[in-house]
Amino acid sequence: MTKRKLLKMAFNAVLYCATYCICLFFINCSSSNSGGGEDNGETIEITPSPGMDVYGFIGDTTNNPIAGVVVSDGYQCVKTNAKGIYEMKRNSNAKFVYYSTPSEYKVNTSSSSNNTAVFYKALSVSTKRYDFTLAKLPGGVETNFTLIAIGDPQVSARTNDPYYTASGVQSTSATYSNLWRFKNETMTDIAETLKSVTTPVYGLVMGDICDDGAASLQGSVRAALGSTSMPVFSVIGNHDKVSNGTTRTTSQYENAWGPLNYSFNRGNVHFVALDNVLFSDAETYTGGFTDAQVDWLKQDLSYVPKSMMVILYYHIPLRNTTSYANRNTVLGLLSGFTNYSLFCGHTHYNEVCSVTSPISTLEHIHAAACGAWWKSTLNTEGTPNGYEVYTVGGTQFTNWYYKSVGRDKSFQMRLSEANQAYGGTHGYYNYATQLSLQENGGYIVANIFNADKNWTVKAYEGASSTGVAMTKALNNADAYAMGYHVGTLNRDVDNYNGSNTHAYYYKRTDPNAVVKVVAIDEFGNQYTANTFIKDFTEAMHY
Repeated sequence: MTKRKLLKMAFNAVLYCATYCICLFFINCSSSNSGGGEDNGETIEITPSPGMDVYGFIGDTTNNPIAGVVVSDGYQCVKTNAKGIYEMKRNSNAKFVYYSTPSEYKVNTSSSSNNTAVFYKALSVSTKRYDFTLAKLPGGVETNFTLIAIGDPQVSARTNDPYYTASGVQSTSATYSNLWRFKNETMTDIAETLKSVTTPVYGLVMGDICDDGAASLQGSVRAALGSTSMPVFSVIGNHDKVSNGTTRTTSQYENAWGPLNYSFNRGNVHFVALDNVLFSDAETYTGGFTDAQVDWLKQDLSYVPKSMMVILYYHIPLRNTTSYANRNTVLGLLSGFTNYSLFCGHTHYNEVCSVTSPISTLEHIHAAACGAWWKSTLNTEGTPNGYEVYTVGGTQFTNWYYKSVGRDKSFQMRLSEANQAYGGTHGYYNYATQLSLQENGGYIVANIFNADKNWTVKAYEGASSTGVAMTKALNNADAYAMGYHVGTLNRDVDNYNGSNTHAYYYKRTDPNAVVKVVAIDEFGNQYTANTFIKDFTEAMHY
């Protein structure tokens, strides 16, 4: 054999090996499952029933079938059989196929650096089969876990907000962009909170991810939300729907986040996300649910044991507003379960609302992460920008508290002298006027951000060890927040006069006495304050 032939044979061998490795690489890459985990092992053969045009296999990381996983196209729900196979006749309006993550399995996420949940695949006209892979939780079902609920981030496209000054930061270029603040204030604070949590943690976002005109930022905000160790789920808000001139569309949100209505399970809790924003044209909307959503929810809940707790989350508060379409029907579907709770956002103020019909429960209306649209560090009724932290044990909440960004979790109230005037060039406000209290009557007011009907609030005057119950004020605008947003920043009164349902007042017996306020929540957590606020330093920056 000639030297030329030997060289040619060697070259061909090297070329063959290189080609084989490259093919292996692309085969492995093509098996990546963007809807949750990677496909593993051999492909399971499926022969769908006649007429079934969406089907697939759900297995674990060793390709063993997982039975009983609920799968949906947004209009119907089915379960995988003993072989891990599901099938359905695709609804003509369906955009995704997705599963409800079982409690025994991990929540699949976008990537190792983006922990937003991925449990879906976009449907294609040319594709009928959609497989998913789930990884078993190494420690078993998480009966104890923590939730972090985030109200409206509502990131706008503004790159330099003239209404906000960040302490110690120079106001150059995009330093004060809404996205910068969300990343460096909200998410940084959440990351710090996570360091002290010893249970698994999951995040829920209450909608309005982006403001009008900022739909292109959905991916960026999603990346920010996924930047910590907790898996995050979201629901759509009114500002996430984009106007096309005649109505609002959801495609840009869905491209970033997936299905509008879905569910998942953690521990003994079943979570359901619903789009409850109904637009009648490009600008007019109300809360409520469509008949199609009701049909889907009935199917979804039919697979959930009645022994579980259900947390329903959506954007617009339902309160006791019976005029909202299908409100009573949707809430009535929860009545047979061991426990249930309602989560939402939208209002840019914090409130724990008592829903009395057709079920009796609390609706947690979460303050906005953006507060008063990133104009300050406050929501419209004075609650600081922040988020809610819940601990869950079994089918019960074992604790919850409001966490203000940049403050210790013990910061739960703000005290004011009722006659203290807050404002500036554009007007002044005080609590005596707002709450119809006697001028110069010795009144003090406590804005207790997370208080509800189950809290005990007392004032201790002077050296007295006997507290006196403070009087809960009627719902009204908050003088401190109004003084800054309207009186100082000249913002529109109608948008910045959020309803404060958690203000309490007390009349001193001695107008000059030192007063301490002690507030105790339903879990026995005790919060104390004795300092009265006089200026807007905390409203302006951290």
